[in-house]
Amino acid sequence: MSNIIRVFAFAVAIASVAAARAYGGDSLDDKATHEALTLEQAVALGIRGTPQLEAQTAAIEAAQSESIAAGRLPDPQLVLGIDNLPVTGDDAWSVERDFMTMRRIGVMQSFPNGRKRASERGKAAAAVSVAQSQAHQAKLEVAGATATAWVAAYAAELAHEKLLTLKPEVGLQAQAARTALASGRGSTLDALAAQSEISDLDDRLLQSQRDVQAARAELARWIGADAQRALAAEPQFEQLPAPREKLLASLHLHASLLIFDAQRELAQSEIDLARAEKRPDWSAELAYSKRGDAFSNMVSLEFRVGLPLFSGNRQDPLISAKRAQLRRLDSEREAELRMHSAEIASALAVWDTAHQRMQLYESERLPLARQRSQAALSGFRAGRTDLGALMASHIAEIEVQRSYVGLVKELGQAWVFLRYLELGREPS
Repeated sequence: MSNIIRVFAFAVAIASVAAARAYGGDSLDDKATHEALTLEQAVALGIRGTPQLEAQTAAIEAAQSESIAAGRLPDPQLVLGIDNLPVTGDDAWSVERDFMTMRRIGVMQSFPNGRKRASERGKAAAAVSVAQSQAHQAKLEVAGATATAWVAAYAAELAHEKLLTLKPEVGLQAQAARTALASGRGSTLDALAAQSEISDLDDRLLQSQRDVQAARAELARWIGADAQRALAAEPQFEQLPAPREKLLASLHLHASLLIFDAQRELAQSEIDLARAEKRPDWSAELAYSKRGDAFSNMVSLEFRVGLPLFSGNRQDPLISAKRAQLRRLDSEREAELRMHSAEIASALAVWDTAHQRMQLYESERLPLARQRSQAALSGFRAGRTDLGALMASHIAEIEVQRSYVGLVKELGQAWVFLRYLELGREPS
């Protein structure tokens, strides 16, 4: 960006300290007591203390903890019982007199089939990947929102400062109109019109101060009290954050698409788990049985095998449902890819246009508007220009500066969108 912005900032530092105090802005002395806040510093602060990211961190920890138990054997079961207890006759309800009655204690262990356990581990790992992808996407969203708020605050303050630079000239214009009225060269209408322009500028200043406060409040949403620090110079918005070809060719690395890859992996693991249900599980039970003192004690070993004979009504419908979910994810990913591609192309178009227009403003429109205002003011003082032309020149300059600040904001927001897209360029 050219040196025009720095020239305006220097002019504000010299000519507008008192005006900044009058309209509620932070004084330059107050701002000097704090280190200037850069865009990257604001993003780092936003990432450090945002509750959304703390929630995502907790989600990752939960998924990782669940993955530890995934695919493990079920807990063994203690077996207690009485076998062959008589309920009629002389030995009814006796656990010792009948030779067939046994008091049994044992342990039973279930063994899910190996494919099911492997699928459970794969599903847990996929759930961790989903949580990590969501955390990464949230991280970039917070970074982009914080950077966008910083750009909005920077543009709002720039607009306010540019209006402040015109206030002394408008005051001189009103004074000249009053002097002309007192000397008989001007009219009451001209003097009132000049005073009205001062009032209009004051109104614009109040509005711009409101915009500054609103932008600072939005920035404080992401970084807290640090939002009140003075803002540093803008980054190199006139240079793309990455080569254009890389931005267009690396869509698959962008966070909004990476999350679909993780979700697809999770859906595939659920299909594998549903298929594994078609394989039988088995269990084993070892028991020790005690009979009456006159009879021998016994040991028994028992195996049980599941029989998934009715998969057409149980496992197969679940497999079909999981496959349908996978197709849904594929379709949603394709839709996201197209939308994301269009958003990047649109952001590049916005950046290109704003960049070219800013160059036009910096090289021609801003200097011409300034020269026109100065020439009109000199002509008015010499009696060659009427007050209407002078006022028109100042109004035109205000509008040109306002449009320029809008381009600064537009360029910065497009740059921010492109800056926080890809995994390789996320903030630390």
